[in-house]
Amino acid sequence: MTKARTLANFDATFDTTFDSTGVLTSTSTLNPALLDDTGTIPSALLAGVGGNNLPAFQAFRTNNQSIPQSTYTKIEFDAEGYDLGGCYNNTGSTATLNGISVPAYSFAPNVAGKYEISACVNSQNPTDYDTLLVSIFKNGTQINRVINSNRHFDSAMTSFIVEANGTSDYFDIQCFSELAGGTNLQGTDTNSRLMWFAATKLIT
Repeated sequence: MTKARTLANFDATFDTTFDSTGVLTSTSTLNPALLDDTGTIPSALLAGVGGNNLPAFQAFRTNNQSIPQSTYTKIEFDAEGYDLGGCYNNTGSTATLNGISVPAYSFAPNVAGKYEISACVNSQNPTDYDTLLVSIFKNGTQINRVINSNRHFDSAMTSFIVEANGTSDYFDIQCFSELAGGTNLQGTDTNSRLMWFAATKLIT
């Protein structure tokens, strides 16, 4: 038995084949826009749809932070916009979260999987210099970095997909600047957050 549905909003017609019980046959063409007789998507088409993208968090700096010249320095993201799952440590000392020992200003997800991590650092220095670098560290080892040239109060941003074991892996953000005398990083201004650290679990 062949059924067809036209979706006005999509301006398209989709065809497929069902058996006598209304179940899609193995030769059917599956399309998520296909509707059944009741106007809903058949349950066979929904297999694998959905999932849980937690834990997830976003943290930021409430004040400025100074970093020395040519030294990787952990950024102290001390305030949380949200922390769904309670996996980010926004304090200056190691904390136990969800049974995991989490270093200061680090994210240690308690669910194994892939995560998208993003971060931004912002230089408050008007001096031009060639290297302002933001890096993602996993368990104390650099796994990603983005280099920007500071041109009057510039920023460096990164986004990277990582894998966590859900039991001991942790992530933090570090910054490197070649400016003589060090660099002052500006966390916020009167209207917005200029530096952040965020992560969310990917549904795979």
